Amino acid sequence: MKARLASCALAATAFALAVLMPGRAAASPGAEPVLAGDSASAEDTAPSAKPAPEPLWVKRPRPPGLSYGGRAWTSLAPDLHMAGPYEDRFEWHSGIDFAVKYRFAENARFVLGANLRYVLRTGADTESDFFLDIDEAYLQFRKGKFSLRAGRWLQTWGRNALLSPLNQIAPVDSERAFAPEGAAHARIPVLALRANLGLHPVALELLYLPLFQPARVSYYGHDFSLARPGFLEGALPGLVPQTGAGLADDALEDVTGWLMDELAGLNPYVRDGLQSSLAFGLPEEVPWEGDIGARIGLTGRGIDADFLILWHRLDVPELKIDEDLRAPLLAGRLPDSGELTRLTNPGASPISSVYHRSLMAGADVAIAAGGFVFSAEGAYNSRGVYYRRDLSSYLSPHVHYAVAARYLYGTWAAFTLEFSHDILTAPQEESLLREQHQLRLAFLGTVRLFRESLHLTLSAAWDILEQDLFVHPRVAVVVNDRLKVAVGANIFEGYRPDAENSLDGLRAYQGGLVGYYRKNDYGYASVDVSF
Repeated sequence: MKARLASCALAATAFALAVLMPGRAAASPGAEPVLAGDSASAEDTAPSAKPAPEPLWVKRPRPPGLSYGGRAWTSLAPDLHMAGPYEDRFEWHSGIDFAVKYRFAENARFVLGANLRYVLRTGADTESDFFLDIDEAYLQFRKGKFSLRAGRWLQTWGRNALLSPLNQIAPVDSERAFAPEGAAHARIPVLALRANLGLHPVALELLYLPLFQPARVSYYGHDFSLARPGFLEGALPGLVPQTGAGLADDALEDVTGWLMDELAGLNPYVRDGLQSSLAFGLPEEVPWEGDIGARIGLTGRGIDADFLILWHRLDVPELKIDEDLRAPLLAGRLPDSGELTRLTNPGASPISSVYHRSLMAGADVAIAAGGFVFSAEGAYNSRGVYYRRDLSSYLSPHVHYAVAARYLYGTWAAFTLEFSHDILTAPQEESLLREQHQLRLAFLGTVRLFRESLHLTLSAAWDILEQDLFVHPRVAVVVNDRLKVAVGANIFEGYRPDAENSLDGLRAYQGGLVGYYRKNDYGYASVDVSF
């Protein structure tokens, strides 16, 4: 019996702001009053022109300090490799981003933003999500050299735009990262309290995150999931032996269905676009379990530097597969009677997760010279989660550094080149999708032509040791201040043999994550309207 994924919709409300006030008709300048005793009749003294019709309504002026607006966008993305019976072949992403900003005092303001999303995927099945998500929503106060911000926003650290070892506060949403044009960024805003004190040339920052925000990772069922479409459908039914006895076969099929449900439960997008409420094994969300960070910034003579420390909970969990389930999976068989009994006992957890804490300490520096900006970052992380080919997990500290060069030519051209090196200090043999050293190059170039109405962009990332390449060419036409049209493609190349879409194929794969998604190339066309 095969379990199938279903999607459900979360209804959302729309925003409106309209203030009505009846208007008054102005007196006609050509009219004169009729005095008592005048021989002229009212008809003789009436003005020749009729008064202007009274307006239906008159809008009140916008309060000082209030601004609001947003954008509506839609993006169509066909798959460029129509291969395989299960993969996604077409996606439609649409959304509305809306934000209100109000400076209610000379030194205080608030921001409230929301994102409305609709996603449709078609392949072997059709799935759709419709949901509302709060974007940035915070209150900020400033008094002299001190500022305080409380709420939810996209908090970033580090000076590198592409490969930043220090930018670990806001978790990544893999759905946005691999999605077609539309989402403004791939990170999730976090609930935080931040205090800044500027004592030039020194700046101090304290950061507190009271609630935990996990990353949004798709484990199963989509093109960019770890278990790609058709992975479980093809693997688990093949484990079912046919005994020829109807009742025995029915029982074995029931067990297969149970396994499917257990593994499919890993998929954070299986039934709700607001995945964070579905992630299992979340830590207890109490204030004293929050994350704490601090930054000291120095500025002087064209050089900016920061020293940072962050005590935080990793936003990606360590997934643990019970030995009574892992052993049968590796052997290509169903659990025997003893294993099945232990797996189905009350309180048993075939798959569990743990979110570990880690200490990050690092620094960055940026130097401006002519049209160039050179920057460097480095960080030590006391813990990270990794996996072996036997599907067991392990923890290892790692050191990550990166350097970048950015060149600006007026307002019509910008080019960025970055290099990073990530080193596991306690590597394990037979590591899956990760070796001890990870070397990467990243490039982003943009040229604006014809009075900046035509934007040509090329971004790329090259994993030097794993020999994986990601390329994203894009052409955008700015029709006017409100309308933008873009076309592009996301191309994933791996120069190691392709991984078969099976458990054995995943365990035997020798490349990196980008190469694992080879043949998931897609093109897209999008329309973006600001309001």
